[in-house]
Amino acid sequence: MGFGALIASGTDNRLLPDSLMNCITEARVEQFLDQPTRFAIRFEEDLSGGEPVIMKTAELQCEQMITIGVQVEGAIECLVRGPVTDVKCSMQLGGPGSWYELRGQDRRVELDRKCVYRAWSGRASAAVQTILDRTFTSDVEQTRIVYGGTRTSGGETTQTLNQRHTDAEFIRRITRDCNLNFWFEYACTLNGETLNVEETANLKSSPPRSTDTTSGSVPANQVELVPTVTVRIRVNVKKEQCQNVTAFELTMNPERPNQFAGSSIDDRDVQRRRTTVTDPQPVIRRGGQRLAGCSEQRDVCITAAGNQEELQSRAESALTDAGWFVGATASTTTHMLGGILNPHDVVEVEGLGPVHSGPYQVKAVTHVINAADHFMDIQLRRNAVGGG
Repeated sequence: MGFGALIASGTDNRLLPDSLMNCITEARVEQFLDQPTRFAIRFEEDLSGGEPVIMKTAELQCEQMITIGVQVEGAIECLVRGPVTDVKCSMQLGGPGSWYELRGQDRRVELDRKCVYRAWSGRASAAVQTILDRTFTSDVEQTRIVYGGTRTSGGETTQTLNQRHTDAEFIRRITRDCNLNFWFEYACTLNGETLNVEETANLKSSPPRSTDTTSGSVPANQVELVPTVTVRIRVNVKKEQCQNVTAFELTMNPERPNQFAGSSIDDRDVQRRRTTVTDPQPVIRRGGQRLAGCSEQRDVCITAAGNQEELQSRAESALTDAGWFVGATASTTTHMLGGILNPHDVVEVEGLGPVHSGPYQVKAVTHVINAADHFMDIQLRRNAVGGG
């Protein structure tokens, strides 16, 4: 097969026949840390009896489930699985130059179709687990705040966690307020003409945050993150080491907020509580420095209608996001890199000197696949420089 991807259709993930695969000019997949993964596949359209051929194909209609995977070193890496949400076509006089394109996104769109009004009690993570377990296999990290709990004086209860939107919007709110990420993860194998895909819906911190400091002498805020992939991004390396990116850009923004101080009324004892918060995310490299050379304190402004716990959780989330003050972009191909990268991966970058070499987390990847190659535009982030 000349095209560089495996594409399947339907709930049973059956591979598209060669008659359709041979008409594909390009497949594009845009992956992000917290946003839906989006995809588009463009086909060369043909006319038969004055009617378009590809446009009428049952496997490519709206709401059909599409799976896009690639083969890497004998294994299959699934980039996205989700329904077709819209289609687009262009017809040229006589037929040549016509095309048909389908677009879609991962299955979180299924959680964004129906408004739900409910007051949840217990932890936000338990509410998300209940929602996800109706449809998916899930992996949910426990959140701290307990809603609907008993007041310190007994008898009455605290505020509930109120849902007034779709399940997708409710989960987005929880990921934002609880300093977590929501994404889908796939395990994929090929069985004849069918892809077997196992989906896991994750609601977790990324990278993982450890709160256990009893198991070793390294403080929780100095945990070195180990790369999660075997490939390395090599930028300015010696000739024999083979640079494997066509472009690499690095930016730093020291004007990111780095502290919070505020107060709120605790609804359990009706007392004003002051909250002081710093970034809880471990630096991505042991001994690394945050905002190196910049000692000015910068406040983040947060308001919350809830109690001190909610205010602290929101402030931690905002400071964690602001803490990623180093950004980078890289362009490469799967052939040059020797593999692929996905958001949430931690990858080692070489050839930038002792300050900027080291582990980076992948923030977003745009895959463009055609018969010539599999191109990747990668966004990276880092919350420390130096160290080692």
